[in-house]
Amino acid sequence: MIELTNPYALWLLLLIPLLMVIQALASSRWEHQKNGYFHPKTYARIIRQKPVRRKVALVLEYLGLALGILALSGPGIGTEIREVKREGVDIVIALDLSQSMSAVDIKPSRLERAKLEIGKMFSVLKGDRIGLVGFAGVAHLQCPLTLDHRAARMLLDVMDVTLLPVQGSALADAIIVAVNAFPENSDKYKALVVISDGEDHEHHLQEAIALAEKNGVTMYSVGVGTLKGSPIPVYEKGSLKDYKRDKSGKIIITQLHEDVLWQIAEKTGGKYLRLTDVQNPLLNIYSDISEMDKKEFQTHEFGHVKQLYQIFLSLALVAFLIRGFITENEKKDDAAIST
Repeated sequence: MIELTNPYALWLLLLIPLLMVIQALASSRWEHQKNGYFHPKTYARIIRQKPVRRKVALVLEYLGLALGILALSGPGIGTEIREVKREGVDIVIALDLSQSMSAVDIKPSRLERAKLEIGKMFSVLKGDRIGLVGFAGVAHLQCPLTLDHRAARMLLDVMDVTLLPVQGSALADAIIVAVNAFPENSDKYKALVVISDGEDHEHHLQEAIALAEKNGVTMYSVGVGTLKGSPIPVYEKGSLKDYKRDKSGKIIITQLHEDVLWQIAEKTGGKYLRLTDVQNPLLNIYSDISEMDKKEFQTHEFGHVKQLYQIFLSLALVAFLIRGFITENEKKDDAAIST
């Protein structure tokens, strides 16, 4: 299958017939002017004309230009779309985007450190489908389950505490949205990783955990933050303006609430890790997930495209090089003219 990376460049081919018309008009004008300056026999005695060479030279010029335009269009040959089968697990990551995740008791901040660890996990994913859920006062499916790990990584990069319009920490809603993101035709091959500081302001967590158990979802949880806690920074135009305060003006301290995260993991057969207690916590969890039963996924991929512009560009240069060695007219020597 031939593909063009810059197909609009082919419109430049229309310049060739235009140049041919301009060249024909210029040649006709020169013949008319020449007859006004020279007697036909006199000009023939001075200049040896070679019309065949002239035609060959023009052909090479137009051919070189056409090949150069084809090279500019970026031609390539790729294999047809093919079906690819992979084995893996469906994994959804639910990431806390509440304002408390801006706290810097973990450097550079709770959220940025969590995203860094998720990125490490993405780099080792194999045939697994990955999905993303962001939650604060509401939960939102940021990325449906996909085998396109690069696209999921791009969607992860834009997740921050300003993404969702309602603040809070609806952990239970996040679990429900994540469970509904899994296919309904299977009660296994499903893993949910909840990354949060453990605050839950909605108070219907047990119902959400029961829904996950019913649907065969194994939940893992990662606690982000410290037990000592930290104030929540408030930024304005990228600079620290103040810290979040309660109604009385007292600075709010956000702490890691592990009991909620322990419940999530314990009741569904997963495990809980504190982000700072182990090296590469998400890789640790992925190692456990990799031991789960896997199912087969089918997807379609484009084959690798081999670029061919170098061939057309080389042929164009050869055409122009040969053209450079062709002389259309030759001046006769003085002896030939005198005779």
